[in-house]
Amino acid sequence: MLRRSERGELLCYVPKKDLETVVREVEFDQDDRWGGTLSLANGEKLHMEPMATRPRLPVALRVRKL
Repeated sequence: MLRRSERGELLCYVPKKDLETVVREVEFDQDDRWGGTLSLANGEKLHMEPMATRPRLPVALRVRKL
């Protein structure tokens, strides 16, 4: 699950770990291509297939751990 905090930070919630952390970097962060590798504040990296457009948040997505 990805959402924006009140401060405008992109947050990622991982249900299996009951963990919510800040997304520090998104590999592709343009309006016409969004996604790829997500770098989290706790040092983990997750990967999702890039999307053709930036999604409306909050959104639930399938990602895999790198």
